[in-house]
Amino acid sequence: MKVKLDDEVLFEIDERMVKLLAHDLIDPIEEIKRRLRYIIEHKCDQSYERMKSEYVPQFEVDPAIDSIPSKKAALVDFILAHPSYKNRVQRETQGKI
Repeated sequence: MKVKLDDEVLFEIDERMVKLLAHDLIDPIEEIKRRLRYIIEHKCDQSYERMKSEYVPQFEVDPAIDSIPSKKAALVDFILAHPSYKNRVQRETQGKI
């Protein structure tokens, strides 16, 4: 079994590993899937909270902004579309200049 992202194999789980996990888990394949989903969702949740805590206070004092979306997806889209938004690479690059 292979864990892939954009056609790149990130990790290969062989039959021995599955059997080893079956020693402790009822359904090792489902448990692997559940844990991978959790890792990605948890990282997204953490990124969202950092993004929200960084940008919402700026937006609240910006007279050009009349309203701030309250729903998570809408807020993320609003922040990403804002001219002041910079991703990690852009912030790192800006700090080095």
